[in-house]
Amino acid sequence: MELSNLRNSGLDEVVMKTGKAAGIGLASGTVWGGVVAMHFNGPHVGSNVKYPELVRIGKVSGNYAASFALLGATYVGIEQSLENCRKKKDYINGAVAGFTAGATVLGFRARSLPTAVLSGCAIALTSVLLDVTGMKTTDEEAKTGKAHH
Repeated sequence: MELSNLRNSGLDEVVMKTGKAAGIGLASGTVWGGVVAMHFNGPHVGSNVKYPELVRIGKVSGNYAASFALLGATYVGIEQSLENCRKKKDYINGAVAGFTAGATVLGFRARSLPTAVLSGCAIALTSVLLDVTGMKTTDEEAKTGKAHH
């Protein structure tokens, strides 16, 4: 294979994994947003709207879905890009991706620098702990053949 084909295959893999993460984040955010909206009594929608509670649940679910999708896509996109650039798969990729995803997505949403830094640190720490302790997803276990049953 020539070098340009190797680069394109690496880029295709990054785009595919980022798309998967965004889709999973969108689906899980929608479900979690629906649960949160039904459990807590939030601000009610105006009385001139037909089905006001349904509108409120839709808005809350959409907000959570967008946040989860952006968070997942940012994390996976940066982690996979770093892995391709550095040619290493280690905890540093996850730490940088976690900090960047937490700081940008959650920090921008809160419009607060301290919140951005704390969110980034929290997600980076979580990623490092998962990497260091060896916790893997079922997809990674299937690829390495070390599934624990």
